[in-house]
This record gives sequence, C-alpha cells and structure tokens, in this order.
Amino acid sequence: MPARFWLLLIWACFVLRGSFYACALPLWEGFDEYAHFARVEYLATEGREPSRTTPLPQDVAETLARVPAKNGGMSYDEYWKLAPEARHGRVPPGSAEIYEAQQPPLFYWLAAALCRITGTSSLASHVVVIRVFCVLLASLSIPFGFRIALRVLGQSNLALGAAALIASMPVLTFTATHVANDGLAIGLGTILVWSVLERRRAALPFILGAALLTKGYFLAFLAPIVLLLFNRDARRLAAIALSGAAVIAGWWYWQTWAATGSLTGNVILVHPGLAQMARTILRFPILKAVDFSWITFLWTGNWSFLVVRAWMYRAIGVLCVVAMAGVVSLVRKRNAGVALLSAFVFFFALAIAYFAVGTLAASGFAGAYGWYACCLVAPIAVLLLAGLRTAMPRFKALAGPILVIAMSALELFATHLYMLPYYTGFISFVPAGGLPAFQLAQLGNGGFQTMFQRLTLCKPAWMTPPVLIAAWAMFLMATMALAAISIWLARTRPVRAE
Repeated sequence: MPARFWLLLIWACFVLRGSFYACALPLWEGFDEYAHFARVEYLATEGREPSRTTPLPQDVAETLARVPAKNGGMSYDEYWKLAPEARHGRVPPGSAEIYEAQQPPLFYWLAAALCRITGTSSLASHVVVIRVFCVLLASLSIPFGFRIALRVLGQSNLALGAAALIASMPVLTFTATHVANDGLAIGLGTILVWSVLERRRAALPFILGAALLTKGYFLAFLAPIVLLLFNRDARRLAAIALSGAAVIAGWWYWQTWAATGSLTGNVILVHPGLAQMARTILRFPILKAVDFSWITFLWTGNWSFLVVRAWMYRAIGVLCVVAMAGVVSLVRKRNAGVALLSAFVFFFALAIAYFAVGTLAASGFAGAYGWYACCLVAPIAVLLLAGLRTAMPRFKALAGPILVIAMSALELFATHLYMLPYYTGFISFVPAGGLPAFQLAQLGNGGFQTMFQRLTLCKPAWMTPPVLIAAWAMFLMATMALAAISIWLARTRPVRAE
C-alpha cells in the first residue's frame, strides 16, 4: 500500500487517541486550563481582551467550587471519599484571575470564534469542543512530521515510522488535549521546522509570525534561524523570515516589553533581575532539573502531577541516551538535516534552562517543564529514530518498533493503572505520599461502570458512560494499531511513496 494510506491511518490513530483524552479528562485537569478557557470565554462574550487581573467569568469561577481542581483546594481521591451529599457542599475557592492573559493572542482568537459558532452550548460542551479542536491542531504534527522525517531520513518506511512515534508519544496526550495554546503550538512548531528544512521562503515569515503570536517560547526558534544568516545558501531565507515575523508579531512583543520589562511577559520571568538570575545559576540543581524535565516530558498525569515507577522513566531514558550518542555521531559526519533539527532542540533546551533558573529565583523551585518541548515533538522523534538506528546498526530495523512499543506500553500502564483510577477515586495517596497501582480486581461488582460514570462529572449531558466507553475502546485500538504499524513498517521492502 502507498505511504499516503499509512500516513492517513497513523493520523487517524492520533486523533482517536487525543479525542478520548479530550472527552475523559476531568474539567480543568489540564495545566492552567480554567484560566485559558476563561480568556477564551471572555473574548467570545465581551469582544475584547481581558487583563491579567480580570476576575474569572462567573460560570468558570463556580465550577472551581464544584469539581476537584488544582486551585480548588481538593484532590480527586479526597473528593470521592466524601459522602455524595458532601461533594456538593464545598466552600468556594478564593477569587481567581485570568492570568493567562499573559499569553500571545492567536489561539484565543481562534478558540473564541469557535465558541461563538457553538453558540449557547453549556460550558462543559464548549470545553470538550475546544479540546477536540486543540487535538486537531496538534495533529498537524503527523503529516508535517512525516515530511520532516522523509527529508532527513530519506525513506518512506522510516518517515512513516517517525510519524507513528510522534502519534504514540504520551506527552502529547496530556499537552494537546486540554484547552490551551499548546495544541496550536505543536502544529505550528512542526510546520515551522518543515518550512526551514524545505526552504519555504514565501510561507516561513507567516508561519514564524503565527508561532510567535501563539507562544512566547517560540523566541527560542529565532536562534537557529539567525544562524542561517551565516549560511550563504540560506541567508536570504533567514532574512526574509526574521523581517516578516517582526512585522507580524513584533507589535505584541513590543507592548509586552513596555508593560512588563520582559519579552515573554511571563509572570515568572518578570520579577527576577539579571543580578538575581546570575546568583541563582550558582545554586541551580542541574541533575534534579534534568530529571524533572525528563519526567514531565515523558509522562505526567496532568495537573495532579501523577507519575509512574521511576525505573520506567529510566529505562526509556537509557534508550534516548543511546539515541543521543547516535545523533552526535551523525552531526559529526555533517548530516545537515540532523544538524538543523539538533540546533532547534539545543536552543530550545537552553530556553527551558533559562526559564528554570527564573522559576528558581522567583519561587525556589527549578521548574524545567518538559512538556514545553511538545512544539518540537516531530524533530525529537526523527532524531530519536535516526540516532538509535545509528547507535545500534545491527538492529536498526528494530529502532522504530522499540521506541513506539516503549511509549505505548508506558502510556497504557500509566493511564489504566494510575490516571483513570485516581480521577475516579479507585486509588488514593497513602500517608507516606505514594500512590499504589490500581488492581484489576477492583473492577468487580460494577466497578467498571462506576469508573466511567464518575468520569462524566461536570461533562456535557450527551457524554454518557457508553459514549466514554466507546471512545476508550477506540483509544485502545488506535494505540495498539500504532505498535502494529511500526512493526509492519520495519520490514525490508520499502513502502511506495505515492
């Protein structure tokens, strides 16, 4: 079968997987989701941007008093231990603000337009619709990730294997499936890297400008593009891209700098001065920050910050270290495609480190959040595949299946034995702080039905347990299909390009 068939199948698997999480995740369980949604709703109803100190819309504020949420003062295991009547008698949390007004505006403009189209739907319905919209935006990483891989790896089978790896990476299922600008950032980040690789002179300024109007961390993408100014063949491309992006997005960063003294406007980076940042570097816990970054890139149970067994992170980490050794070898051999992808990843890692130093200076915690790197998920997947094939040449055909199966197994374990049982009160933290794994025997006596019934808390009326069970079944099939596809593609006969 032609590559197009396999690519569409992988793309469909990604959308099915993401749609399940968009439906199943509890309200506001995504990072900062309530503040992101509040900005969207404010734009849709008021027709203007809120400030960072604008109070939450009343309906959003009321939900914080009715569901377990990060800022609602109660965890999920505590909530389900209460008697049914007590679950509706919680004290409303203190006043909260639309602090995500600090973000660039493009995603919120698009989501507000979608909100207006869906009209008088309930808040819960708006949330689910926008979540699925975010999944679709992020799914652009599949076809454009395939194009990146085809350019760098040169074979359709390998490019499809990279696309399957992107679709199986757990980090996307807790980053692209909640109301936030991350889904758009994932799609635009992938298209941006592809545009640079393919020397898309006409499109690149618009893509870069749109990316900068989506997330402040796209400032880190400027560094590798600036370096292209020193490449005779790419100098004109880089100059057009930088000047065009400045025209499109410069106004936002100018007004943000004028208002906050920081280009990004992030509240964490506004307060520490350069002297304080310099002093903080001397006490920066590098190993702890790297470990935290890896955990939050590989799998984290959303805003509840659930984690799985440490050895699981370490095992996949070993694979990635081996792959990094292969990437270094390819760069030393002057592989231009791998070198360019590596430059994007390297400078973005420096930006994450800078942010971590800023959070340490401002809050005492080195917050090197790995999920920010989702905008580079396609280059990372291509580098992992290329590097692992280079580092283990005798088993290079197995590189794709090993990576996809490792990612899929981790996610299936984490989702079914930790995340879903925790959200529905089947498991809870012990006094020492640990979270025991779910036991399948707990599904007896109607436990399976109870779990999906509890997942309908604060969901649209049409999202019944049978609907969620159907979405879950498609999620399982899509996840297992990705593993099967990666094994099939590892065969020696190449897939036809068309």
